[in-house]
Amino acid sequence: MKMTLSVVVASIFILMFNNTIVHAQESQVSMFQNRAAQYLLGDKDQILMNVNVWGYVARPGQYLVPRNTDLISLVSFAGGPRRGANLSNVHIIRGGVQVVNKQVVESKNGKNGHSKGKSPILVVNVKDHLDTGNVSAIPVLQAGDTIIISQTFGDRFKNALGFSSVIGILAATASLVVILERLNN
Repeated sequence: MKMTLSVVVASIFILMFNNTIVHAQESQVSMFQNRAAQYLLGDKDQILMNVNVWGYVARPGQYLVPRNTDLISLVSFAGGPRRGANLSNVHIIRGGVQVVNKQVVESKNGKNGHSKGKSPILVVNVKDHLDTGNVSAIPVLQAGDTIIISQTFGDRFKNALGFSSVIGILAATASLVVILERLNN
């Protein structure tokens, strides 16, 4: 009877331990599959990944680029920056793994994106790279990254002033028409 009880206890222990190992392996495999699903195999066995480009580039959109593509290459794929692009403040929102060896900027709510499902944001000064040739400032992109190139303040001001000028011309023309009508009466 003692032997049977110890065999039953041992069997239960083995089943519980085996079940724990299986679940641990499943979660590791699941995590690997999710990360691996971000990459595609292209022609000539080249590994490709999706990245997004928004803002002041010639052709914003989603691009399928080779793994290890850097920011400068992606902007070039997108037709280059448009006139008025703010190249000193390019944002990269990481859609994949955590940021390593680059600046992580806190968002307006005070979170840096490493917790509660928020993505980390890198700020890259591409203008500095163009002025100095410093390649260490240009990050290699990761699958799922979104690159945002905004408009400079001066360009926004110029565009607003241009709109104001058109409104001013229309207002002056309308005033001239009213004055001519009053002179004719």
